[in-house]
Amino acid sequence: MIPAIQSNEIEREIFQRELNSFVPDKALDAHAHMWAGIPNQKNGSGLSPWIEKDMTVTLFHDLMEDLIPGRTIGGLLLALPMSIHGMPTTTPDSVTFQAEHIAHQAESDSTCKSTMFVSPKLNPDFIRQEVKRLNIGGLKCYHTESDRNPTTDSDIPEFLPEEFVRIADEFGLTVTLHMVKPRAIADPSNQHWVRTYCKKYPNMKLILAHAARCFNPVWAIEGIASLKGLPNVYFDTAAIGEVGSCEAIIEHLGHDRLLWGTDFPLTHWRGRYVAYGNNHCWTGPEDAHDDKQDLYVFHGLEQLRVVKQAAWHQRLSDSQVEDVFFNNLASLLGMAY
Repeated sequence: MIPAIQSNEIEREIFQRELNSFVPDKALDAHAHMWAGIPNQKNGSGLSPWIEKDMTVTLFHDLMEDLIPGRTIGGLLLALPMSIHGMPTTTPDSVTFQAEHIAHQAESDSTCKSTMFVSPKLNPDFIRQEVKRLNIGGLKCYHTESDRNPTTDSDIPEFLPEEFVRIADEFGLTVTLHMVKPRAIADPSNQHWVRTYCKKYPNMKLILAHAARCFNPVWAIEGIASLKGLPNVYFDTAAIGEVGSCEAIIEHLGHDRLLWGTDFPLTHWRGRYVAYGNNHCWTGPEDAHDDKQDLYVFHGLEQLRVVKQAAWHQRLSDSQVEDVFFNNLASLLGMAY
């Protein structure tokens, strides 16, 4: 996956024809990544061309203006796992370095809130201290911090210990969780831990990234209903390429649990995630025949199409669409602009 910087004529035409009348005037991105650059880091993730430089809210606004012109866009600024930065070990110093940068970005822009990355390798007292010192709005965890091999088989507490959820409950923070296991929210262990954490810590606001990681809508159709009755669980739409996952959330839990999210800067990769069998994969220009490579468009546009299709199929009103794009997350974060 190779990032592009500016939209092309095809992408601008798609936005004007399909999406301009759909996307509200203001929006909050529930899943926008931010980082402080680290020179000479080559991580093989596709972020390598960008990871050495600071990702700032100024660049975020510039790129989103190109993708979704004429809108006021803010959001929840998510820290990246240290492994993405090419660091073999998460340390207090490395977490603080990133958290300070993200907090500074949020302080400079009233449309944004900051998060910090958390790992089982960190002392809960350190996390509590940094949350207070930097006025952090949320926590972000990731499975690569688990000791299990492979980490993609990890139970949630192996990379999101209960002590960290207790801190989120204490401060009323969001927790953005990218769950794993082959069937995501259709897995009984994931269902158990989401229900346990949400019931035990009602002041914690759990955001299940990537529609509870349902890149394959079958998992959402099978698993989303297990989360009924939890008033503090939400879902972002980041990187989702299949409409069925968003529809299952709206159908079973209501549109007020759905948060527009992009996985920025994945917005500016050309391609999309597609479901097949009991799995999913990324497809982009590198997978196409020579005469088809130029037909792929920004994933940010593909993902907006998914949200529009879900809204259409579920017959959401204009005001409910505004909830998905802005009001739901604004309420969670205590924001208004």
